[in-house]
Amino acid sequence: MKLKICLLGLLCLFFEAKSQTKPTTKFLEVGDKMPDVQISNIMNWKSKTAKISDFKGKMIILDFWNSFCGGCIAGFPKLDSLQRQFKGKLQVFLVNPDNNQETERSMNIVIDRMNSWFARSFTLPIVYRDKALSENFSFYGVPYAVWIGPEGTIVAIPDESELTAENIAKVLAGEKVTLKHRVERNRSIQRKVTI
Repeated sequence: MKLKICLLGLLCLFFEAKSQTKPTTKFLEVGDKMPDVQISNIMNWKSKTAKISDFKGKMIILDFWNSFCGGCIAGFPKLDSLQRQFKGKLQVFLVNPDNNQETERSMNIVIDRMNSWFARSFTLPIVYRDKALSENFSFYGVPYAVWIGPEGTIVAIPDESELTAENIAKVLAGEKVTLKHRVERNRSIQRKVTI
């Protein structure tokens, strides 16, 4: 009996020590500084890599998506138009999180589809099978957008309805704007956030 109690005590101590040494992952939220992440596997762009710091002074929109999400792809023309409207001030990246179901071929099919829909060429860069950006955020569904302000701070993780030229102009001008904020845990929760 004493041996069983001792073994049970040792097991409890082992699991307690194990749980305390387990690293905790802190996901980025509004107000946090975006780390200077090395972005790799960029398609439809002038180079295959970039760093967040390469876009200092510009607003960055990270639009997380996958090729199986029709709603994601349907939003690309709007993102493309906004990037053209705010040329030199806004950089959009279509971020495809690392997923064994995605292939370079599926990315090229999306690019070809976009080019066939537009009279002009589709210019948004796609970050293919990304790990570096996606590991900083907790999300379960796509599309999922993160807005990074010109100073490198996350200014919004907004609801899709907040993607407007007016809101982007306000962020670029440093004005206060109240947006519905999308938070992903096990479900989507909305709250208003003033930035």
